[in-house]
Amino acid sequence: MSASPPASEATAELPRPAGVVRRFWSGHPWLVDATLAGVYLIVGAFLAVLTPLSSGVWTPSVDLILPLAGTIVGTVALLFRRHHPWVALAVFAAVTILSILFGVVAEPFGGALAVYALFVYRSNRSGWIAFGIMALVVSVLTPLLDGLLRDRASFLFSPVDLVSLVVLLIAALLGITVGDRRRYIGAIVERANQLARERDQQTRLATLAERARITREIHDVVAHSLSVMVSLADGAGALAEKDPQRSKHAIGEIGDVGRQSLTEMRQLLGALGDDPQSGDDASPLRPNPGLAELAALEATFRSAGLPVSVRALGTPPSSQGLQNAIYRIVQEALTNALRYAREPHEVLVRLDFTGPELVVEVTDDGRPGPAAASVGSGRGLIGIRERVRLYAGTVEAGQTDAGGWRLHVVIPQQVEQKEQQ
Repeated sequence: MSASPPASEATAELPRPAGVVRRFWSGHPWLVDATLAGVYLIVGAFLAVLTPLSSGVWTPSVDLILPLAGTIVGTVALLFRRHHPWVALAVFAAVTILSILFGVVAEPFGGALAVYALFVYRSNRSGWIAFGIMALVVSVLTPLLDGLLRDRASFLFSPVDLVSLVVLLIAALLGITVGDRRRYIGAIVERANQLARERDQQTRLATLAERARITREIHDVVAHSLSVMVSLADGAGALAEKDPQRSKHAIGEIGDVGRQSLTEMRQLLGALGDDPQSGDDASPLRPNPGLAELAALEATFRSAGLPVSVRALGTPPSSQGLQNAIYRIVQEALTNALRYAREPHEVLVRLDFTGPELVVEVTDDGRPGPAAASVGSGRGLIGIRERVRLYAGTVEAGQTDAGGWRLHVVIPQQVEQKEQQ
């Protein structure tokens, strides 16, 4: 299974536009703006020259210089309309006002393109504000200035003003359509990116949780098997001369424990896909140990010299996961008792399934004394607490007044009922 990409790389992309031309233009926005500015420059220059020619005057004058200058400035503004649409709008509004002051007819297309850019690249609110500004300039300021400067009694729309308003309205409607579609697609892509990041985060969290679970399992297997094997080896060495038969039996127990632990380790590594022998020749997979295996666990610790007795009341839970958790808790508690209890006469495992709560209690009556130096990694109690936390239970662990050690675990019964549902 291939690893999931990091969250920073988990992104969704827009579908590729159909057609070579559309793909080319969508991949070169600056070229689009430059082409649009070039077309505007050609058309604007043509209109600036055509106006004085139509009046029969061909001399350098305001009628020629101002439109040309406005066209050049507007062309530069259009190059940046995508990134700075407000600046482009301000430029075209200023050119329109200057044209009115000098009595030159201003073309409406530059302002319309600026309004369109605000609808598309900013928001509908910005676009309508820009439309209102340009409409105010065209419908109010233009007739007002024209009437004041030329001593006209009425300030009515001219056909040019009406055409300018129509062009602005068309640009606004087109801008709304294109801008809404652009923002809608952007929102879909962003949502897809967010879902991809959340998916990868959930995958990583699940992976970490599974690794933590397997780490606890490996710790339980290794700690239990090694502790039992060390005790059996010490006993076999002590009985080698006094009782060779019992020593031989202890050595056989070491082999059995080692083989069983090796099988469990192969199963765990096989789940990770890291065991080179997890193919066809590997040991067959088995369910995780449950309460049915407690008798074998008790016999293993007894053979290692730990006086274990198990007392169970009530009907065990049917959940295999809960049974495995209880088995591992008992296994870890007995492993600690084998390591640290001072000459215990009895290690009692009490399982009570009769009440509204599942109770698991492991106590030993070892001699009192200072705490023994730890020979483990400290993961045992942490693993127990993690297992119990998954089932909303509580854990109490510590020395008893008599000097032994007591582990007390309580798990609500409703947890098992929810699992069955």
